[in-house]
Amino acid sequence: MFSKYFEDLGNELIKAAKAPKPKKSAKTDGAVQKEGVKKPASQKKQPPVADQARIKEVLEKLIPSHLAVNPVAVTDAGGYRPEGVDYVIYKEMFRNIDVMMGGAVPSELVYGAVFICETLNRTTLFDVLTRVANTKKLNMYTDIESESVFTPAFILSLDIDIAYTELQQMILEFYTKNALDNHFEFDIIGVINKGVVIKDWREKRSFKALDTGKDTMKWFFILMNEYLDVEKGALDFRNYVSETRTYDEY
Repeated sequence: MFSKYFEDLGNELIKAAKAPKPKKSAKTDGAVQKEGVKKPASQKKQPPVADQARIKEVLEKLIPSHLAVNPVAVTDAGGYRPEGVDYVIYKEMFRNIDVMMGGAVPSELVYGAVFICETLNRTTLFDVLTRVANTKKLNMYTDIESESVFTPAFILSLDIDIAYTELQQMILEFYTKNALDNHFEFDIIGVINKGVVIKDWREKRSFKALDTGKDTMKWFFILMNEYLDVEKGALDFRNYVSETRTYDEY
């Protein structure tokens, strides 16, 4: 039953993905004429469009009850807000913490960042790895040690257009060409009903791809929660007060 629960969650997301409507040619109205016979024009397969509401519902089922997950921004004490984070897993210290902080969650409360891909290929892979690297820059330019507010990055994709060997090569190519330190690497990639790619912490710049098939969501859940099962440092709101004011004292 345990495995089936996660298999059903993955299938739920696949079924909820919306297939975009095929585009029709203005000249032929969706068909080509040849020797008086009207034939349907061939349509290129379009990638599925993720159902964001359903993804949020599923993510809520994958994280501990004391954490929240929402499509909000992340900020550090220096005011840095990386773009491209789809969902943030965080401790909801106050019910309106994101409103209080101008639509963002302080990095000290963040347990993980989730990035959604509809179909993994070279273009989307490099895009999501760039978003991950930018997110890993949190607290690099503040007085807070970045190690104490480490932000795990989880990538979840509905499909994949490349073989695992190609995927591993492209990942290495991206980090090597951009001369990025290990600190900027993703932590887990999960391709629903296909497989997972995990960062191997025992070796420098090493990633293991596992063909987990229908068990993918189960292992994504288990591996992700190993990162979430930590104690975060305290949040000091004084670090987020940037202006200097003088008050009358009596």
